Amino acid sequence: MNYPIGRQISTAKGLLSSFLLLAATAQLIWAEEIRSPFERVKAAPVQETTAAKVTPSRLDQMEFTGLMAIGSDATISLYDSKTKESVWVPLDGSEDGFAVSGWDEADGTISVSLNGITKQIAINENEIITLKQAAPVRSVADNTPAPKKPVRVKDPETLKKEEEARQFVSNILANGMRQREEFRRSREARIAGARNN
Repeated sequence: MNYPIGRQISTAKGLLSSFLLLAATAQLIWAEEIRSPFERVKAAPVQETTAAKVTPSRLDQMEFTGLMAIGSDATISLYDSKTKESVWVPLDGSEDGFAVSGWDEADGTISVSLNGITKQIAINENEIITLKQAAPVRSVADNTPAPKKPVRVKDPETLKKEEEARQFVSNILANGMRQREEFRRSREARIAGARNN
């Protein structure tokens, strides 16, 4: 039996595509992994050196930011530049694990300890200003509100002219509304008359 050439090509294409599909399915099932030509070549894992690594201490990031002395009690402000946090530590005391044990004004350093590690932190980079007097206490008189804006009193003639102007505008608006209502009624009457005819 002779089939037309178009049908023979179509049948051949169908058989070829079925065979390729079967081969690809078999490869997917039995193959371990298909490597992509775009995949990077994996390098051998890097061996870490046995040299001792120095872990940075939190003290390395601490900066002196202030000193507050009230009477004989001194409190030192330290700022952690990495975590952006500040802590106030009393002199010869501790707070949040930090301890300030010494303050050398001549060298411009303070001794700060954390977890058994002590470090000297410079204080002479900042200017130390002594508060001369306490902040003034606000009295009750300071809490009085400011006087209100003065109200300008108008003369009777100006008041009369303003009232006439308001009345004039009001009359114009009322006439406009009345005319619109009359126009609406006449239009509805014309529409109703046109429907009845």
